[in-house]
Amino acid sequence: MSSIAILKLEKYCIPILCCVLYVVSSELASACDLKMGYRTTARLPNIEAEPSNAGLYFDLYSQAAKMVSCNLVVIRMPKKRILRGIQEGTIDFYPGLTYSDIRSDYIFFFENGLPSLDVGLSRIELGDISSYYDLENKVVLLALGGPELPTRADKYGYIVRTSPELSFEKAVNIILEGKADFYEDDIGTLSFYLKDRPRKTELKYHFNCCGGPKVLTLGFSRSSTHYSEELNSDYDPTMAQSPYNLPIRLAQNSKAKSFYQALRKLKTEGFTDSLYERYYGIHPIKVLKGNE
Repeated sequence: MSSIAILKLEKYCIPILCCVLYVVSSELASACDLKMGYRTTARLPNIEAEPSNAGLYFDLYSQAAKMVSCNLVVIRMPKKRILRGIQEGTIDFYPGLTYSDIRSDYIFFFENGLPSLDVGLSRIELGDISSYYDLENKVVLLALGGPELPTRADKYGYIVRTSPELSFEKAVNIILEGKADFYEDDIGTLSFYLKDRPRKTELKYHFNCCGGPKVLTLGFSRSSTHYSEELNSDYDPTMAQSPYNLPIRLAQNSKAKSFYQALRKLKTEGFTDSLYERYYGIHPIKVLKGNE
């Protein structure tokens, strides 16, 4: 190629190359990382043990992150360190977290779209439990430090048995051994754990005991660079605070708000429920309707 041709090529190609590099670098600069924190141990089928991050959580939140032009980054540490990171803003969110007034000082809660139905588990001979009042004089197994433990026991008259580090296997064994009468947990979690257990025919579910279906929440760091808030004009100070009644709300222009909207869209379009059924093999609402 002649030197004249090379000069002409450089004249036209270099500006084009610069434009391409500018577009690529601009896209990279606009991309973001959403950091999801979770403890190192597994909670199947939501997430496998460290170092794997595979499971329902990764599939759901990576899709939502993609919809807001972000990458999902998963950080695994003990839960106390994860919550400290959320408090400091070095971790953006925890994928499934229960609301509390104390946590709301540094965490904003919103629905992740995943369904839930708390049910009771007992030995098969226990009569039907339709409310907590039916548990009077029964031994109820609860994790040590479980929410509302003293209030419920005083109100409904059941006997509390607590156990630290209460795994599903330990809870089921305590029930089967007759050392407790009743244990409450999510139907998806229980059915996933019990599906291949040889003694599952000795156990019984109680579907209408424990508050009905609900949608789970995630906790987003109020110190995250992707979070901003504004006053909530719909807040009612005469009612208890909850994820649905707070003095603040997500600011419209925040990445956290866009992330929340992406999760709502996935729920509305059926992606979230289909994903749940694929991992758990059931859906809480369908289970409840089938046992009405």
